[in-house]
Amino acid sequence: MSPDLDASLAAWVLADFDLTVVERRRLDGGWDPDATVWWARGNDGREWAVKWTRRDTRYGLRLMRSLAEAGTVGVPKPLLSGRDPWSERLGGRLSLTEWISGDDAFDAGLDTAGWQAFGRLLRRIHEHGPVTSDDKDPGPDAADIIGPRAETARRGIRRSGIHVRRRLSEIDALVSALPDHADPRLTLFARQWPAARARIERLRETARTLRSTREPTNRVSCHGDPHLGNVVLDADGRPWLIDFDDAVRAPREVDLMLVELGVLFSVAISDSDREAFRLGYGPYRVDEDRLVRFGCVRAVEDLVETAHELLTHKSRATVDELVDLFDGILSDDGLAGLVESRLRSNADEARRLDLA
Repeated sequence: MSPDLDASLAAWVLADFDLTVVERRRLDGGWDPDATVWWARGNDGREWAVKWTRRDTRYGLRLMRSLAEAGTVGVPKPLLSGRDPWSERLGGRLSLTEWISGDDAFDAGLDTAGWQAFGRLLRRIHEHGPVTSDDKDPGPDAADIIGPRAETARRGIRRSGIHVRRRLSEIDALVSALPDHADPRLTLFARQWPAARARIERLRETARTLRSTREPTNRVSCHGDPHLGNVVLDADGRPWLIDFDDAVRAPREVDLMLVELGVLFSVAISDSDREAFRLGYGPYRVDEDRLVRFGCVRAVEDLVETAHELLTHKSRATVDELVDLFDGILSDDGLAGLVESRLRSNADEARRLDLA
């Protein structure tokens, strides 16, 4: 869990960013136990999103700063602390990014013009050059992507450092150890876990198979998690992408997968939405196998982490919220269901072509 930082926040911001905070408010709703976010107003009247996190967000912050300095409208600009857009405090990183006032796209939705603008914005991010740094690059999965290296806190397409097989074993043990008097929804989850685990294993096997036949490709600057929950619409209706914590240099399908397949089961993306996005994004031939493989990897990661948080109580979310999230990912409109549907459609198309 993140420590109580409120008492020290103003002093840290003044010392590290030379900004006097005159008003601040901790924001609720985040599930990440290792991060705390505030809205803040400085003595100059400007508003800021202040974030403290234990995650390694260096690459994302540098990418945001580089994009904003290049004139990219739709990417908030982080404030510098010395030469870097963060400072080190209490075992984590503190950052200030300009606050974008407006409506959350998750709630407001995007119209046709909004989807086109979103496509244009993501294309600009993908065409942005690598972010250079003096920091050592841990390096992406070289078998998956090629091109000049740049600093990145993320290896390849995975967003966390978890070992899936080990995590699955931990979940198996936690399910087996559930007491008889456990929360009824946990008991129901435990009964459904074997079937869900089988689906997870099939997704893992599919990802391994597709990875074995992959072709080399260039990597680009990716946001890493560009769903509508990370989009804010300003007063003019323009989309702004926030939260670059998962930014990475990778194949662009890492980002495109979240539109071409979809990841928010409660906010389905229609065919007309996708067409508008593609029109804004411009010409690009999507690698279908890579898209599906990234979908498999993301679905497995989301399912495994949600199940683990549910059983270990390490999330700020409630049992009901986590069970609903897990079930939603597995639903027809969730990423796992969408990937499975896409695989069936691709198999049907392959059979049709074989018979033609």
